[in-house]
Amino acid sequence: MADKKIISIEDRIPQLKKARKRKANRRFVMYLTIILILVLVIVYIQSPLSYVKNIDVKGNHRVEESEVIDLSKISMDENYWGVELDAAKDLILQHPEISSVEIDRKWYNGYEITISELARVAYIREGDHYYPILEDGTMLKDQQLDQPLGDAPLLHDFNSPEMLRLLTEQLEKLPESINQLLSEIYWIPNEINDYKILIYTADGHEVIASIRDFSSKIKLYPSIASQIQPNQEGVIHIDVGAYFQPYSSEEEASTQEDQVESEQ
Repeated sequence: MADKKIISIEDRIPQLKKARKRKANRRFVMYLTIILILVLVIVYIQSPLSYVKNIDVKGNHRVEESEVIDLSKISMDENYWGVELDAAKDLILQHPEISSVEIDRKWYNGYEITISELARVAYIREGDHYYPILEDGTMLKDQQLDQPLGDAPLLHDFNSPEMLRLLTEQLEKLPESINQLLSEIYWIPNEINDYKILIYTADGHEVIASIRDFSSKIKLYPSIASQIQPNQEGVIHIDVGAYFQPYSSEEEASTQEDQVESEQ
């Protein structure tokens, strides 16, 4: 058996000292790094670098970017890390046209606000002015217009809030291509059908429909209208079945117009 080399304690002391020194140096570097990071964090928090520098708004079409930022109460002279995002969301959601909002931090001093807007599905006249109607039936009283914008139909005689709500729910379901064909909608209830409506289309036709199934039935309109001769006048019925009824005489046509005028 080979003799084992025995290292005396005197020979090991220098090695132990070197190891302890290396360990102490590493600990010193680690502590120094931590201190430097803390100093940098404190300097950053106390300096203008920690202030909000940029706010981007996405998803807005009608609500102005500046209005969204004002609603959020996020200030450019506010500490970036001090912003209460949940509180800012709640403030933005107070806008009647905004249905949802998300706020994300961008880099070290910016925010990105993404909103979704409720659709404007109609306009309604009160007095000499027109007001947009949202998909949830809300009338934007603060959006007073001299004329409707033409991007949604004009409603008449909807003095029942419940009927107005039901119709706006139906309008919200329509594709844009169909909604653009609708010019004016009158509520003309009778003893048989409390949900009866008369629609004037952008291409000059009259349509009788029911509010309850309006969104599904009005999709038949383009197909029916394409089969009507240019010189034919009458009414397209989509309330019970789906068919075109020509006026039998000028008197019948004028009677239809008189009915609408008398109910205004």
